[in-house]
Amino acid sequence: MKSIDLIEQKTKNVVLSVLPNINSEDLSDTSNLFSIGLDSVNAMTLVLKLQNAFGIKFSASDVNAENFQSVATIIKLINKKQS
Repeated sequence: MKSIDLIEQKTKNVVLSVLPNINSEDLSDTSNLFSIGLDSVNAMTLVLKLQNAFGIKFSASDVNAENFQSVATIIKLINKKQS
């Protein structure tokens, strides 16, 4: 499995753990996370869980609505942080 596929799978698992009312069938790479239940409180939980899952640190400027809009934007951010 390519590393981007691993990042995608891990990211989806973390997102699903933060949004318990969403199942994997309802979550596409382009689903707007804020429209399916992500709010400021669970967004911070998501940030922390992603940092732990990937062993990375997001800077304050990384943590914005644009970067956490969808699984695809999160994958792009994580990929950038890891390279």
